[in-house]
Amino acid sequence: QGDIDGAMANAAVTIDVTYVTPSQNSAAMEPHASIATWDDDGALTLYGAYQMPTSDAQQLAKSLGVSEKKVRIIARYIGGGFGSKLGIAPESVAAAIASKKLGRPVKAVMARTQVFDATIRRSNTEQRLRLACGHDGKLTAMGHDSLTSNTPGETYFEPVGIGTHLLYAGENRSITHRLIELNLLLSGSMRAPGEAVGMIGLECAMDELAEKLGMDPIELRRINDPSKDPEKDVPYSSRSLTRALDLGAEKFGWDKREAKPGMRREGEWLVGMGVASAVRGNQLMQSSAKVEIHPDGSATVSSAMTDIGTGSYTILAQIASEILGIPVERITMSLGDTNDPPAAGSGGSWGAASAGSAVYLACEMLRQKLAKAMGVDEDGLTLKDGNAIGDNRQVTIASLVGDGIEATGEIKPGKQEKETSQASFGCHFAEVGVNTVTGEVRVRRMLGVFAAGRVLNAKTARSQCLGGMTFGIGTALTEDLIHDQRTGKLVNRDLAEYHVPVNADVPQLEVHFLDERDIHANPIHAKGIGELGISGAAPAVVNAIYNACGVRVREMPITLDKLLAGLPAL
Repeated sequence: QGDIDGAMANAAVTIDVTYVTPSQNSAAMEPHASIATWDDDGALTLYGAYQMPTSDAQQLAKSLGVSEKKVRIIARYIGGGFGSKLGIAPESVAAAIASKKLGRPVKAVMARTQVFDATIRRSNTEQRLRLACGHDGKLTAMGHDSLTSNTPGETYFEPVGIGTHLLYAGENRSITHRLIELNLLLSGSMRAPGEAVGMIGLECAMDELAEKLGMDPIELRRINDPSKDPEKDVPYSSRSLTRALDLGAEKFGWDKREAKPGMRREGEWLVGMGVASAVRGNQLMQSSAKVEIHPDGSATVSSAMTDIGTGSYTILAQIASEILGIPVERITMSLGDTNDPPAAGSGGSWGAASAGSAVYLACEMLRQKLAKAMGVDEDGLTLKDGNAIGDNRQVTIASLVGDGIEATGEIKPGKQEKETSQASFGCHFAEVGVNTVTGEVRVRRMLGVFAAGRVLNAKTARSQCLGGMTFGIGTALTEDLIHDQRTGKLVNRDLAEYHVPVNADVPQLEVHFLDERDIHANPIHAKGIGELGISGAAPAVVNAIYNACGVRVREMPITLDKLLAGLPAL
């Protein structure tokens, strides 16, 4: 879009830098495991941990050469996935084949080293960032060119620049992705594919530009907050980036930040603050759910949606309870079974909004049926505490359903997806200490402010953001999946050598949500939040390290060997 080379050549202030991130592993707490059993009719039932059972059953049927109708997947509970359980993994196919051959149920469990070897990685990236602006800080050019890797024959690439497309203004733009084939482990989608690592390059480059301008990093971001999507030329469905930055700055005490690096010292430690914007594209995926009200007034919600620790059981039950007026403890949830209505499952931060909208639509149909059974207008019907109230009458919901009523709701993307630019926005603030003797980095505190439409459950949403921020600490400081350059095999294949953050690495994390409803996103006005918490978390830490000690490291993770040579003496 436009002429980025010309804009770079003619701009008053420019930045042209390269950032590098390594391969990463999802490292979910629960390893991959499956139990397979075949019945006498040649139908397979597979029990395990799968993020997207509906599409996984299709994949498995294709792998085994059987009809999709002959494959049932049950994934009631999932001990974390972060992308590694989006599709079927080798253990599920192995269990199915062995069970068929032996004529008995078979359980296959991967050891931790096998999980590292046989599931996907997040690709390593090399990102060139080119930014140009006038002395007023308004961007005139934005280039984000990335190089990623995958196994020969694979077409998936880490969409590094996906957040760059819509985050900041600037009429001259070039966002490109190149994929190189390497004989390394298969790469695929890991939590917030694209933004999790792409924001490192963009947000660190924005800080470098702000320093060159002599401008506060928040002010530079505020100046370049666009009123509409800079590439699609359509309005945002909702966008609260500046509001998030302002609230975060106030809560974090940003006014106490030293503009010049290395100015705040506490004994051996240099202390600094950093900030980064957060963005994650919002997606609505085709999903369905069935809601039944039973003769005793209780209800059941069923869908092939999953809960990977995000709180789907709680959230979907709450939606049904709120609309139907049935106490949540009287609602039974059935999730993760492909015998139930198909759903997109958990991934891409679309789960709650997609499955939740399907539940909402099913409940609205039941409201209509209850109003008709009671002989009142739906607008005049109130459902509360298991009772139906209308026309100055109150009866139990159970008395209106006879032998029971049910409805199935389905949601799918519509015109709003094309007429508006949809994303969740937010920001991260970090304070770190850098030890001038050892080069050790300690994150002292972090704060995140997030705007993701209607927050369906504050407790589960906060938990998601805390997890994402923890991921960001690992990306910035510890995580590096190392391949042997001679063989392409992994070197650090377990949690002893692949270093994820532990309790001692994670400080007090503070999360705030902005009150926001996105009426364009879906019927329940919610947007994805599961991956927003990781997007921008790492660059906030990286920028804080620079503010603390004045050493700008552009290769992740920032280990002490990359800092020591540039640290000032005591």
